[in-house]
Amino acid sequence: MRDCVAAGVKDEMDNARERNRGKLEWKINQIGSRPGGELPPDSPLLAALRSADEYVGNQSRVERSSTDANIPLSLGIEAIALGAGGSGGGAHSLQEWYEPAGRDMGLKRVLLTLLGVAGLAPEKGPS
Repeated sequence: MRDCVAAGVKDEMDNARERNRGKLEWKINQIGSRPGGELPPDSPLLAALRSADEYVGNQSRVERSSTDANIPLSLGIEAIALGAGGSGGGAHSLQEWYEPAGRDMGLKRVLLTLLGVAGLAPEKGPS
């Protein structure tokens, strides 16, 4: 990112029409750090989540993102960030919204994942 910003500033200065405005300067300040990590493919937590998804008929996908799971993962502690159902948009803005339709499935996934990690999950899906 630093290289891209430096190149953009250089390009702007090289092509500036009004040279009398002075030199354009830039600075990047780190405001946080969320180290990365990932679950191993044979993770019991991931297996519990996949079983929960199978039980409720959900197809989830593994993604990398900046979540509350980053810190424990970076410390070697298994962690996941699970959506708890519903849908939304405009995250972290004044236009953020949430629609709770489907929340019941999300909450079932959370509960079944916890039960699975504890060894108490049901064997088969509902009939």
